[in-house]
Amino acid sequence: MSTYQAVESDFLIIGGGILGAATASYLAQFASAGTRITVLEAGQPATGTTCQAAGLLTRLKTDTAMAEMVGETYTAIERLSQHSDQPLPFRQVGSIHVAKDDQQYLENTAVQAQQLNVEFQWLSPSAVTLQAPWFNQTAAERALFIPDDGYIDPALLAQAYLSEARQLGVKLCQNTRVDNLIIEQGRVAGVRCGEQVYRAGTTISCAGPWSVALLAEAGIMLPMAPVRSHYWITDDSDLFPMHSPAMILADANAYTRPEVGGLLFGLRDQQPVYGDPANLPADLQGYLFNCDPDGFECLESGYERLLEFCPVLETLGLRHYITGISSYTPDGRPILGATDLPGLLLATGCSGSGITLSGGIGRLLAEQALERETFVDDSAFRCNRFGEIDPFSDGFRARCALARSAKRSG
Repeated sequence: MSTYQAVESDFLIIGGGILGAATASYLAQFASAGTRITVLEAGQPATGTTCQAAGLLTRLKTDTAMAEMVGETYTAIERLSQHSDQPLPFRQVGSIHVAKDDQQYLENTAVQAQQLNVEFQWLSPSAVTLQAPWFNQTAAERALFIPDDGYIDPALLAQAYLSEARQLGVKLCQNTRVDNLIIEQGRVAGVRCGEQVYRAGTTISCAGPWSVALLAEAGIMLPMAPVRSHYWITDDSDLFPMHSPAMILADANAYTRPEVGGLLFGLRDQQPVYGDPANLPADLQGYLFNCDPDGFECLESGYERLLEFCPVLETLGLRHYITGISSYTPDGRPILGATDLPGLLLATGCSGSGITLSGGIGRLLAEQALERETFVDDSAFRCNRFGEIDPFSDGFRARCALARSAKRSG
């Protein structure tokens, strides 16, 4: 029995990464004065999966609801910049979609942009090279430019959300790892962190890949898996100016963006590479997945195709290799909202889009928690949409990893 007095809150948020921070920020804005909101972070804010992300912000998503959530993130960045001493380092340099073999991808992307009312322009290869001097003009006949896209440091964005939340009275408890949920009379009443108990009317889990094991103890089987996301950063070159756009290279299943003098590029694994949600360490640094631990197989399999678009890579060294975890669902959509346990909401399973969706997810979860009408239709993000699943089975985890392999856009 705990010897500590329970900490009481109206809303309890598990996780101080970008989703927990954004949710706390919006909840503090929308809730009535005096509402008690507490964020529990296992370590330091934004040092888990958030800081490992490439930070692309892309407007085009698979449906209107997700596109509107991206739009909310852009609105949040503008608001946070206005309220801070200096603007957030959002580099709105645009993104260029390129395909040589798969022209249908470009046509579909243009149609999607029209449907979502996202501005786009067709570019010639020479026009692409003017913006991205490293691009091989013979690699494609045309490209699609989305001028409003860009990228941002994900940790700084998360810290900005959290700073806003704390200014509005949100309490942050760092180095506070949640051990299990407290369930009383069929509903979640809070959590235990060692000997300390935190109680709340509503608990919101934004615990990323650690959510699977945490919620499984309460009988909730989350339909997602920890899947590898990784990227490389080259040595410096004048060919990679900071104002050049992000690139989506559909034929190479790759993306790029400038990174402090070098080129950051990511390749998507064509084989399923995933982790075990039952055995995730507190610190993901050096975490090993089920295969290809150093990313060499992925790099080797995708490098030749990448060189067609960026031949300078053949003479440049690779300065860094960054590997992290993305929580993927089989359909690539996040898990947002209510569970079968009253008193518990979820924000997870963002499938590589957590940074770009953060503002929209924060707003949606705040509206759900306060039982308001939501600004987007949340039916496609429900936890139970896949029926009965086993997130610990090898087959299901491979299914989630293949959803990443099939992803083409940013």
